[in-house]
Amino acid sequence: MRRNSIAIAGPLALCLLALVSCSVDEGTGDTATETVTVGIINSYTGPISNFGPAWEDGFRAGLDVATKSTSQVGNVKINIEVRNDNSDPTTGLSVAKELLGDGVRIIAGPASSAVVVPVAQLAIDNDAILIAGSTGASDIDGMGAGIYRTSPTTPQLNTAVMQAAAASGAKTLMYIGQDYAYGKAAVASLEQIGPAKGIAVSNVLLPNSTKDFTAGVATALAAKPDAIFVGWAGEGLPQLFKALADQGGFDKSHVITIGPGRPQFDSYAAALGDNLDKAELITYYAQDSMGNEGEKAMDEALRRLGLKAPIDHQQAGGYLAALMVVKAVAEAGPSLDVAAVNKALSGADFETPIGTVTIRPEDHITIQPIFGYAMEKVDGGYRLKVIKTYAAADVLSPVTRKIA
Repeated sequence: MRRNSIAIAGPLALCLLALVSCSVDEGTGDTATETVTVGIINSYTGPISNFGPAWEDGFRAGLDVATKSTSQVGNVKINIEVRNDNSDPTTGLSVAKELLGDGVRIIAGPASSAVVVPVAQLAIDNDAILIAGSTGASDIDGMGAGIYRTSPTTPQLNTAVMQAAAASGAKTLMYIGQDYAYGKAAVASLEQIGPAKGIAVSNVLLPNSTKDFTAGVATALAAKPDAIFVGWAGEGLPQLFKALADQGGFDKSHVITIGPGRPQFDSYAAALGDNLDKAELITYYAQDSMGNEGEKAMDEALRRLGLKAPIDHQQAGGYLAALMVVKAVAEAGPSLDVAAVNKALSGADFETPIGTVTIRPEDHITIQPIFGYAMEKVDGGYRLKVIKTYAAADVLSPVTRKIA
């Protein structure tokens, strides 16, 4: 079985409850004189329930690599406690308060935009550190000296999307996404980027709980857009694409989307059918697509630890977060003073499965490339292959709020 969906207390309980290999008790643990606990908060149930296990696996792999399988930095032991936010802001705040109340100084992993923004504010109020998970929400950029991210911002992804749309000759683009913080931020970002690319942007936002996309897709197609950007995340994506295919959307518009997570490959491919090669996929990591040292190190650690969640960009984000935690502890010490952590991480480079990632000092966004992928069938299964690289400098959004 996978990680429990209930609060888990302590690294030993996590090992027993999750039935996975733990690195926290390996190596030279008896030499540690101090301990730092990282509170991982992510979605293990709810609409993006596949995010939590995969991101946590990436974090464990990164910690294993960065500490040479000891989970120890100098004389400081790094422990992990895991909490499920159910993609719900009330739950996310509750478990974050619990962890902070127990003395945890660093929280990592929230992916839901509805969760990460209030948890970031809570971290600021408590002089703690937050390293966000795979969220595109730009509201946390420049929010505070202790607030970091492990994934591109919505504007970075959207800049790549707009470049793809412009390359197809599109003059109009329709965004289909979820009617909550992330979707609304995506629309605002696209509308800001569009004019410079000569592209007018419209949108159809649907409730997170949507299961039948027939009406929403019909509304989008009625506008006759040159390009459609599907920004839907989590459950429902295959059903959305099936509705697009059933209504001839792939023949009417150039379709661009954020690449699906590994658990959705088969259903995504089935939904697209003969349209599989007509969708342009934009994301920042797919399994075994880079061939660099960071990817090799992560893959080896995942195998070594027996971690088996389907590999996609979640692991890459978790891996980066672990490298950041290790550097923060090494240079700022176990007290994790916010100013000292800011000095340690701002401008720092990390070698990750997607290549070199730099933490921009002004607002702590990740300076990193974005990739265009195509899905292909190989040996009865599906994989993503890189067909285009959008260089970090080309998708880098301007600083909109500097850390005070």
